[in-house]
Amino acid sequence: MFFMDKTLLSGMNLRNFCSWLVPLALVALGGCASLELAPSPRQPSNREAILILPGLDWKFANARSIMKGSDSDDIKSFATTADSAGFDVFLADYNRRKSVDAGVEALHQFVEQHNIASYDRVHVFAYILGGYTFNRYLTHYPMENLASAVYDRSPLQELAPGLATEGWFSVLTWIAMGPVVADLAATPYTPIPRSNDYRIGLIIENRATRFIRKRRKRALAVRPLTFEPDSLGQPFHAAIHVRFNHVEMYSNFDVIGPELIHFFAHGDFSPEALRQPLGIDPFTKN
Repeated sequence: MFFMDKTLLSGMNLRNFCSWLVPLALVALGGCASLELAPSPRQPSNREAILILPGLDWKFANARSIMKGSDSDDIKSFATTADSAGFDVFLADYNRRKSVDAGVEALHQFVEQHNIASYDRVHVFAYILGGYTFNRYLTHYPMENLASAVYDRSPLQELAPGLATEGWFSVLTWIAMGPVVADLAATPYTPIPRSNDYRIGLIIENRATRFIRKRRKRALAVRPLTFEPDSLGQPFHAAIHVRFNHVEMYSNFDVIGPELIHFFAHGDFSPEALRQPLGIDPFTKN
């Protein structure tokens, strides 16, 4: 079954309107697809759960998916496939405009509200903000039934919060997403350790979004560019590379979905997954 908070579907006040309009106009970062709400609270239909923590641009990518008119490769389709494989899927509404730590508390409320502790095993798929939030969440609220965590990582897109809060563009960023972007840019990544109790996987984007392509020189001046997983500051058991940029990571679940399910079921990605950086020019369009 698929579960999502009503707050991801309801409300269109001025602030919410701006948070849709500005990302659409700027085509800034990434997000998710059009989804439907399932009943809550309820008893688990499966004994394992997948908790998806989307990133900063959920609303932008949601609208983008609606305009495409297809959901065959989005999270909704992935949830159907995951249910057949024995997983309930939760899309967490945790992102708060105020700060990353406010999102940590919102995630705690979501986990409590949906009785995530009732599952035998919980698997997490976290986008960039989701990874920062989830790792900080674990320092306050240990998750005893955590079985695996897969992080969407991007050496280029992880520069976006800093670039988006420079100069005049910072005003648009604040209108669209609030001070959480600047807070994320100033927040050091706190990794979770390797453990025998759970498995950690990385999916590494090898292409730049339009936002980063337009700021190529500034992005490359921040730090040397490498796609090696050891450079990302997160211990892991397995890492794979994909030809997608951050926006595409929200809509290509026909490709990344099977890898997620394979990892959650077996503790590793499939033998067919790409284990080495692609060696392509990341600034070319896919």
